[in-house]
Amino acid sequence: MKHKIYCEVCQVPFLYREEPEVGKVVVCTVCGAELKIQALEPDIKAVRFQQDPEREIRNRVENFARLRGYVFNEDKELVIEGMLDKNKLYGDFYCPCRFENIPEHVCPCLPTRQNEVRKLGHCY
Repeated sequence: MKHKIYCEVCQVPFLYREEPEVGKVVVCTVCGAELKIQALEPDIKAVRFQQDPEREIRNRVENFARLRGYVFNEDKELVIEGMLDKNKLYGDFYCPCRFENIPEHVCPCLPTRQNEVRKLGHCY
């Protein structure tokens, strides 16, 4: 059976094919964020899994790349450092390549989730 879970990171629902359990950590199939299931009724409630910021963003980008079949170039560490810096300053992992720190630019940013990488052959 498929279950719909709303991701509070990318703000979209995704389908989860396994049986959900309270306390279980699941990966959003849209953005790669790890979420912890808190409740099953009346709807499945999952929240961002609390972890060290560096571990969180590394897991998220690795999950996203794995889900989409992407590979990183030699700038991966620079990008992660940029996101960690923005996390310290602004409280979330905003794209280090964009100037506006808005929800659509939380990594992976909305254009990336909408297949811009596949179309252009690279990230913004």
